Amino acid sequence: MIRNWKRQLIVVTFWTFVVLLTVGTGVSGGFFFAFMRDLPNLSSLEEYRSSLITNLYSDRDELFASFYEQKRIPVLLEKIPQNLKNAIIAVEDAQFYKHHGLNLRGIVRAALANLRAGEVVEGGSSITQQLAKVFFLNPEKSVPRKIKEALLAIEIEKKFSKDKILELYCNHIYFGHGAYGVEAAAQTYFRKPAEKLSLGECAMLAGLPRAPTYYSPIIDKERASKRRAHVLTRMMEEGFLRKKEAVQAAKEPFDEQYFSRFRTFAPYFVEYVRQYLEEKYGSYALYHGGLRIYTTLNLEIQKAAEEAIQKGLRDIDKARGYRGKTVVEPIKASDPKKGRSFIYRPQLGDILDATVEKVGRLGLEVALGQYRGEVPFDKVAWANIKDLRAHFESGQIIKVQVLSINDQKRVLTLALEQEPEIEAAFLAIDPRTGETKAMIGGYDFSRSRFNRAIQAKRQPGSAFKPFIYAAAFDLGFSPSAVIDDSPVTYQAVINGQLTDWSPQNYDGKFRGPITLREALEDSVNVATIRLLEQVGVHRVVEMAHQMGIQSELRPEYALALGVSEVSLMEMVSAFGVLANRGVRCEPFAIRRVTDRDGKILEEHFPEGQQAIREETAYTTAEVMKGVVERGTAAKASVLERPLAGKTGTTQDSTDAWFVGFTPSLVAGLWIGYDNPRSLGPRVTSATLALPIWIHTMKRALARSPVEDFGPPARDQFSEEQPEQRRPDENATGVNAGRP
Repeated sequence: MIRNWKRQLIVVTFWTFVVLLTVGTGVSGGFFFAFMRDLPNLSSLEEYRSSLITNLYSDRDELFASFYEQKRIPVLLEKIPQNLKNAIIAVEDAQFYKHHGLNLRGIVRAALANLRAGEVVEGGSSITQQLAKVFFLNPEKSVPRKIKEALLAIEIEKKFSKDKILELYCNHIYFGHGAYGVEAAAQTYFRKPAEKLSLGECAMLAGLPRAPTYYSPIIDKERASKRRAHVLTRMMEEGFLRKKEAVQAAKEPFDEQYFSRFRTFAPYFVEYVRQYLEEKYGSYALYHGGLRIYTTLNLEIQKAAEEAIQKGLRDIDKARGYRGKTVVEPIKASDPKKGRSFIYRPQLGDILDATVEKVGRLGLEVALGQYRGEVPFDKVAWANIKDLRAHFESGQIIKVQVLSINDQKRVLTLALEQEPEIEAAFLAIDPRTGETKAMIGGYDFSRSRFNRAIQAKRQPGSAFKPFIYAAAFDLGFSPSAVIDDSPVTYQAVINGQLTDWSPQNYDGKFRGPITLREALEDSVNVATIRLLEQVGVHRVVEMAHQMGIQSELRPEYALALGVSEVSLMEMVSAFGVLANRGVRCEPFAIRRVTDRDGKILEEHFPEGQQAIREETAYTTAEVMKGVVERGTAAKASVLERPLAGKTGTTQDSTDAWFVGFTPSLVAGLWIGYDNPRSLGPRVTSATLALPIWIHTMKRALARSPVEDFGPPARDQFSEEQPEQRRPDENATGVNAGRP
């Protein structure tokens, strides 16, 4: 009886188990097939081409800027150092080459490590699971997502080799500070390719994907060091390293000179190119397509101009006096890092915000994040402040320049600075091709993105005079022709009323009979207006337009004084015609564009057109050489090479110009305030713009051969006075200009 009951119990239990197993299997199978049906197609991974950086190259094919949404530089697995691959495997997935998508041992090990630490210190996901997550899934933490991640990992393992999975992971994972993939990370943190990383550097990078910002050495060196030590320990435990190697690598110091703030080189030029590319190729191609943009920019000229303008404008601004207190911010006594947040290592020459702590025995004592700074009294002297204690107070934010750095003590030697209100623009072009060699649109791109080299239109003052003389020489006037520099009065419409206008020379003197050469060299206003009267306003306007001035020019005698607004680009391009034997080449900034595979998408072949007669261009350039040798730009003769150019200062000194050229380079500089106001009493372009231009050109021309303006093939010039033209009945006059 009992035996039958036991037999029945066994039978019932067996069939119950069978039923439950069947139901469980059915339910599990249903869930499994439901999840499998929702999984993304892996064909996208098979056809995957990573989002690439669009790179910009200089006129010598030097990389200087990039466009991207994700900074990514793909690299083949064989180009990744073995230490880096080992480090990633050791810390992320030690069983990578042994499992089939899921690292069960790693999951258990991570769970135990997290339990011991009382917090999440390790993840249990395999490298394949992480790859599945970043490619196909969102970052939400949920059971369904983890199931999909596991199933995807198994499918990926079926379709791809281990090496291919590791290569995709190394090129796609995020390492912080905008860097995706090991190559971009190596260049971001160490300014070197991945294949040249040391063991300690490999371990540091391998520790970042877990929490890129948290473990970044730029943010916190101590935390990054501990993470690196953990990676090295894991490498040692997995047999990738000997203890001696691990200990030595853990002691490698972080070179903080690489942790400097990112600066876009030639930002106005880069933005100028970006706008063109985005309009032509679209945003996706620009930021993801890996285009290669071969530009015309010359890095040496650009760098020289940027440094000269930065220093020049600060000096000009400081000469006008210190503008006083800026902002005062309260400092908490408990704050161990007084001053504004500053996580990067300062660089020599940096202009930074500092927080005043006190006026000390030797000067101002300030704070810059983790650095202390000292501003000696002699570096404050320019501000002409008699009582520093009355002027500077604790918590005040001031501008300083870094003069020296003591990294060991974290102490900086500084000089007091201030943000200049004055602006400038610079443009350099090769007149033989039209290639834009340098472009600066303002003092600071982060302060204002308005490109004053291209977008701004200002009165050129006497810098416009060469167009009048070119028109005269084209009619047959010779440089030795005589013009009368004596008082003259015209009927002019000023402020809507007809009135008398008597133009004046800058120095208030009249020279009487004077040659055209002397009149241009010394920028004599009245003589130039009389010449304009003889040549004809409309002929001068036509000449200027032929040479490249596109802006509207008002038909009036005051045109001789540069009262019609033009852009710096127009002026530099037009002067290029004089430098290039009368041939005009349209300015351009891009030589060639290729796609990610090297296919040429566009290429520029310069084509020049004869804008004015060669004889006219040569004569005008020769006379303008005298401006540099003896005239208003005589300071530029220090460059000791044939140069031609013209200064220009407008009424009340609101704008200061200098445009100068050699046969191979035309460069123009404008200085002024955005809202026009005087640059100062009795100042001219020779005292403001010309010194900065000279400083730039010393470096720009240092490696260039000395060239002169060769005469045209048929050197025929008339020394006879042309027939006097009747005054232009449509011309009017306004206020006198400045040289």
